[in-house]
Amino acid sequence: MPITCYLLDALKYSALILLYGVVPWLLLALVMQFISGSLRRSLANIFGVSLYILLTAPGVAVHELGHALFCIIFRHKIEDMKLFSPEEDGTLGYVSHTYNTKSIYQRIGNFFIGTGPVWLGLTALWFTSAWLLPQEMTCSYDSISGFLSSFSSEFFSFGFWARWQSWLWLYLSFAITSHITLSAPDLLGAADGIIAIINLVLAACFCFGWLGEWENTSVIPKLQELIFAASGTVGIIVIISGAFALILLLVPRK
Repeated sequence: MPITCYLLDALKYSALILLYGVVPWLLLALVMQFISGSLRRSLANIFGVSLYILLTAPGVAVHELGHALFCIIFRHKIEDMKLFSPEEDGTLGYVSHTYNTKSIYQRIGNFFIGTGPVWLGLTALWFTSAWLLPQEMTCSYDSISGFLSSFSSEFFSFGFWARWQSWLWLYLSFAITSHITLSAPDLLGAADGIIAIINLVLAACFCFGWLGEWENTSVIPKLQELIFAASGTVGIIVIISGAFALILLLVPRK
């Protein structure tokens, strides 16, 4: 294979790996950032800032645990951590950590640590729904429209709201979703991780592309399968969270 074609193929498949392996998750993080911001502002206007902070303390804890979890996975040293500690400057909690700047693995971890509240928040919402909602509202369907039809018919029924589990689910969903958001330091750390990921993918494609024909590689199909497998569950959670945000926009403000 001519060197020019080899280099072009390496760049092409690096871009495809990043497109399927990174971009969808970045877009998901941005969508949740927007939904969470809207939900947070609505709840603060309805209850007042101080009461809102107290009521959504579980969401703050999940947010900080999202950072801490990936600190452990990527071998960052946690210097200090507060799951819920409101400060006058607006800080509600924090995870202070250090790492070896020369380690590619730990630098890649910055992306997951910075965006950790999104991944753990979505996971917590999924487990909360599986635990507290009726089975017919969480079982698998052939399409999102079929799920939404079944979910909404149950959601608007009297029997659903007669259960204490439904009210606990609603409270935890509001608390968690309103803190699936990233601060400026979170985004800065994630950006450093993204740069490390891009460099690693480029290096891997340039170094190992000669092992076989690009068309025969299984990396991209597996990334596509992962996206499709996760899209149903994640999409439903995003739709429900967005519906909460829209409903609260209609509630009169203080």
